[in-house]
This record gives sequence, C-alpha cells and structure tokens, in this order.
Amino acid sequence: MGSRIENKEDMMMKCFRCKGEMHRAVTTFTAEPDDCCIVVRHVPCMICDTCGETAFEPDVSRNLNKIVAQARQALTEVAVVRYSDSVA
Repeated sequence: MGSRIENKEDMMMKCFRCKGEMHRAVTTFTAEPDDCCIVVRHVPCMICDTCGETAFEPDVSRNLNKIVAQARQALTEVAVVRYSDSVA
C-alpha cells in the first residue's frame, strides 16, 4: 500500500503558469466593479516562489465574491475590508 497524504498542508501545490513551488501567504485583493474600488486586505492565498503568480482556494474565492457584492451595495466609491473580519 502507498502512503496517503493525511493533511492538505503536506501537499505541495505547483504553479499553473511556470510549475514552480507555491507557498501559503496573504495578499491584498482589489476589484473595480462599476465606478468603485474595493480593497480586501490580508487574504489567504498561495504564491509562486518563481513567478509570483497568486492563487486562491475555492472557499476563499467564494468569500471574496461575497465581500465584493456586499461592498458594492454600500454605495461608496472606495471600500477597504480586512478579509478575516468579513469572513468571521
């Protein structure tokens, strides 16, 4: 029997662009829907050590979509949000 990876932390993700190693980090995500600018700080992500490409896990992407939708409803030109405060 082969060994099984018990924890997704043990899996090394490869960059889809350059095949470099990805590591866990946090980043700032920006979106510019319509006439506003939405900045979400401290977003968990994976960043490539080689080319700097950023990738988000599916649950983080879903949360970012919700955060952007909520910020758009605030009817403001600029919104700065901390990811952990919006997901809690």
